[in-house]
Amino acid sequence: MSSPDHLNAELINARAAQLTDQAAHVYSRVHRRNETLAAARGQAVAATGSASSSDGAVRVSVDAGGMLTDLVLAPGALQQNPRQLAAVVVQVAQQAAAVARAAVRDVYTPLQNEGVVREAPVLLPEVAAPPPVAAPPARPRRPEVSDDEFGGPVMKEQGW
Repeated sequence: MSSPDHLNAELINARAAQLTDQAAHVYSRVHRRNETLAAARGQAVAATGSASSSDGAVRVSVDAGGMLTDLVLAPGALQQNPRQLAAVVVQVAQQAAAVARAAVRDVYTPLQNEGVVREAPVLLPEVAAPPPVAAPPARPRRPEVSDDEFGGPVMKEQGW
């Protein structure tokens, strides 16, 4: 026959073994989750985006954060009005950033679907459509200076 203390010790040991198994399982899940997140973070940070203007005169590449990493202007691009060229560069850079944003989203969407993460980190905020570029205001004309304003010649024929 077993003593009550012996039964109590067996129950405690069984419960301790059960809790140890549960803790090992939780640790394993957390470790796998952290590895998955680290790999996803690495993929997201390595994401890039590229875009070109419709005529191919402007090509832009950006990193995962939307920072410009390459800008190629074909010789024909330099024939454009500087304001137009600047607007095209901005537009193409925004398109490249959208490609990078989509690549980051593609990394995190499966993790969201599996419940590993609630939402993807915001590396690249959505860019609002740029306002239309208005023509620069006309420069005001300088008033014409007439000699009459001075009230006559400045140099007089009188001596000192």
